[in-house]
Amino acid sequence: MTHHHKFGFYPSLLAFFALAFAWSWICWLLSSMIRPQWVTVGMVLFIAGSFGPGIAAIAVVRYSSGQEGLHRWLRRSLQWRVGWRWLALSFFLPLAVMGLAAAGHIALGGTIAPSPASGHVLLAVVNFGLILVLGGPLGEEFGWRGYALPVLQERYSWRVASLFLGGVWGIWHLPLFYMADTTQSHLPFGLFMMSTVALSVLFAWLFNHTQGSVLPALVLHTAVNAWGWVIPVMVMPDGSNLRPYGLAVGLLVAIALGLLCDKKLHLSLRSR
Repeated sequence: MTHHHKFGFYPSLLAFFALAFAWSWICWLLSSMIRPQWVTVGMVLFIAGSFGPGIAAIAVVRYSSGQEGLHRWLRRSLQWRVGWRWLALSFFLPLAVMGLAAAGHIALGGTIAPSPASGHVLLAVVNFGLILVLGGPLGEEFGWRGYALPVLQERYSWRVASLFLGGVWGIWHLPLFYMADTTQSHLPFGLFMMSTVALSVLFAWLFNHTQGSVLPALVLHTAVNAWGWVIPVMVMPDGSNLRPYGLAVGLLVAIALGLLCDKKLHLSLRSR
């Protein structure tokens, strides 16, 4: 299924990436300039920035395939009959990774801060919904996995497509490293890039096992962001807690390497 008969393969991908980056980076730049005076407007712009990839995907698909093509693309992206196992895996795998990272850190003599979610179970549940809608997943996944991944896979293997996309996805976050109060502002950029590339492999593997549905990606992306609030393995603003984050990234890299070496997926993709 192609979305680029009007412009060709590379121009449509380039248009998608250029739009996604321009929208997000301009919103974030304006947000950091406006936020000191107008906090609410700054926050709205900051959240709007996360919708760059999704807006870019809709624009490129609509331009190249028309309204009918856009409907077809949305139907495929929103297929919900993907098997509950895949959704459960998407939801609980980040929990397992963070739990193991925390356990490893404690075993090495470290301490973990008390969970911000302890005693606030309802708040933790609401937080998952807020993160899904406002914290990135809804704005990003229709772009990265809904559009860019399948287009890249028309030309390249799923391995090449997922590794390349992971790098682009990591770089897209770059302005957030220079903004106050973002998760990225106290993360080492190299470790973060390793995590996006490793996660991108996992996202591609899920996407290809669920007929190109974006739902598992939405669940996985939300779970990655939300479980980090429940199990505090993220780096703290003062730079502490680096080891559990590093262990979590190491586990993700190990999972990604395992998936990249999986011959069965290669064959099942070929036969599709």
